[in-house]
Amino acid sequence: MARLGRLKFPWPLFAYPFYLWNRSPGKQGSHYDPNCDLFVPSERNMVLTSNAFLIGMLGVLALATAKLGVGAMFNLYFMPYWINVVWLDIVTYLHHHGPEDASEKMPWYRGEEWSYLRGGLTTIDRDYGIFNKIHHD
Repeated sequence: MARLGRLKFPWPLFAYPFYLWNRSPGKQGSHYDPNCDLFVPSERNMVLTSNAFLIGMLGVLALATAKLGVGAMFNLYFMPYWINVVWLDIVTYLHHHGPEDASEKMPWYRGEEWSYLRGGLTTIDRDYGIFNKIHHD
């Protein structure tokens, strides 16, 4: 059922902004909160700077939409955004799901079991052919 839902409706397109705002289920904090445990105290100013630029970008997008129209912004911004989010979702899915052999399962850690080390060690590094430079360089 999950696979069907994944293929029939572009959930990642809508889920990605919520993930950035709220993180994964069971985790607290936000990618926009400089006090979140994702960041060390020395990264506070970088997070605040990033947030300021994001707010500025929202202003640029609003101005461009007013000037160019919704249709143009759909083609110029929304479609590339959609491609980027779908690409991220596909790569993340491939990194966290086992090889072609369905009997081989990758461990999936949640809550207290999860750590950056376990997360990194339980991913599959795949060959993306001509796109390897995007992922590995």
